[in-house]
Amino acid sequence: IAQAFAEGKEVMVERLIIGTEVTCGAFRREGKIVALPVTEVVAYNEFFDFDAKYNGAVEEITPARISDDLTVAIQRLTTAIYEHLNACGIIRVDYIIEADGVPTLLEVNTTPGMTPTSFIPQQVRAAGMEMKEVLCSIIQEGLSH
Repeated sequence: IAQAFAEGKEVMVERLIIGTEVTCGAFRREGKIVALPVTEVVAYNEFFDFDAKYNGAVEEITPARISDDLTVAIQRLTTAIYEHLNACGIIRVDYIIEADGVPTLLEVNTTPGMTPTSFIPQQVRAAGMEMKEVLCSIIQEGLSH
């Protein structure tokens, strides 16, 4: 904290959140929000940092190794977030499931990665869909409004 204050007058401090990191994508198709399968993120480093994200120091497990009830709860929460934000296109919502089993929101990514190894394409494949199909439905949804 002292080092942070040495760089400026304001410092933001957040509590440490320990648990299982997961992420869930969502998009709108034919007026209905579709939540994708949940991905579990297991970083080999202490954090999901640059090395984990871009150099493979991470294991991404889709579907996540969590209960069906928790999966549904995260998908419902992701759908509600999509709706409350009045999002369009595709988003990804990141959480940490703490020891009490409650998912804590980390962030909403409104421009998630779309490379073949990114979370969204993995989730689309796990849902039995093709990226072309999903992207076409997103475009059609946008054109209908």
